[in-house]
Amino acid sequence: MTIDRPMQTIIDHMQPKLAQVSAHPKEARRLLHGRGKCFAGWEQISIDYYPRLLMLTVFQSHHQQQQLCEALLAQWQPYVDGFLIQIRYEKPAVNTVYWGEVPEHLVVYEQGLAFHVTSQHQNTGLFLDMAPGRQWVRDHAQDKKVLNLFAFTCSLSVAAIAGGANEVINMDMNGGVLKRGRDNQALNRQQDAKVKYFSHQILKSMGKLDKNGPYDLIIADPPSFQKGSFELNRDYPKLLRRLPKMLSPGGQLMLCCNSPSMTSLEFNGLVQAAIPTVQLVRRLEANPDFEEQDPEAALKVMVYQL
Repeated sequence: MTIDRPMQTIIDHMQPKLAQVSAHPKEARRLLHGRGKCFAGWEQISIDYYPRLLMLTVFQSHHQQQQLCEALLAQWQPYVDGFLIQIRYEKPAVNTVYWGEVPEHLVVYEQGLAFHVTSQHQNTGLFLDMAPGRQWVRDHAQDKKVLNLFAFTCSLSVAAIAGGANEVINMDMNGGVLKRGRDNQALNRQQDAKVKYFSHQILKSMGKLDKNGPYDLIIADPPSFQKGSFELNRDYPKLLRRLPKMLSPGGQLMLCCNSPSMTSLEFNGLVQAAIPTVQLVRRLEANPDFEEQDPEAALKVMVYQL
C-alpha cells in the first residue's frame, strides 16, 4: 500500500502512542484529535484507544478513509483485538466493526479509577477530554459535600468520592446514564450511603437541590445544546444565578463550557454577569491528548470561588 505525505503524518504521529499504550494498556486515551485542526486534511476524524480496542470516528466523509483504516490496522494490530469505525455524519451515528472482535461493554481506567464504556452508542460513556477536571475534583473534594449537575455517567462523582468527599448528589434528566453512574460507583467499590442520584430536568428542580444543600463544591458540565432542555446562552445564566445561595461560605464552582465558538473570556463574562460576587480562580489546563490549533476551541473548565 502506497502512503502519501498527509497520511504518513498521521502514522508518524501515532507511532509514539504505541509506547504510551504499552505502558498503560488499561487506560483509555485520545490518540489523534483531528478536530483540533493540527492535522491538515484530517480535521473530521478522531482516533481513540480503549483497552484492546481502536476506535476511528469520522465526522465527515473522507476519500482516504479505507487507506487510513488499512494503515492503522497494520500499525496497531499487535496492540488491539478489535477495530471499530463510528460514522457520525449518519443520523443516528453508525458503529461498524472493521476488524476483529469488539465487545459491547469494556472497563477502562484513569488514574486508578475504573469506568464502564460501551461500543454500541454514539457516546462511549466517558468523555476523555474531561480527565483534568476529574483529577482536579479528586484533588479538592476532601470532606466536601458535592453537587454534580448534568452528571451523565457520574465520572466526576466517582472522582469526588475517591478524593474523600463526604457526600455527592448527582442530577441528570437521563435516568439511563445515572444507572450507568451507579454501575461506575459499584465498580470502584464506593459506599452507596455517600451518593445520591436524581433523575430530573435541572432547571425545573432547583427547589429540590436547595433543600439538599448547602454544598461546598458545585460542578456544572452542561451540553452546549440539548433540544427541549438546555441552550448555553439562554439557560446557563438562569442556572448560574441560582447557585450562590446553594454554596457554603467559601464554596467553589467548577463550571464547564464545551462550545468551540465561545472563548474562555466570553464564558467568564457570562459567569461574572450572572454571579458578580464570584471570583475566577483558574482555568484548568486541557488534556494534552486533545491538541488544538486554537486553545480557545477546547473544552473550558473554569474554577470559581464565592
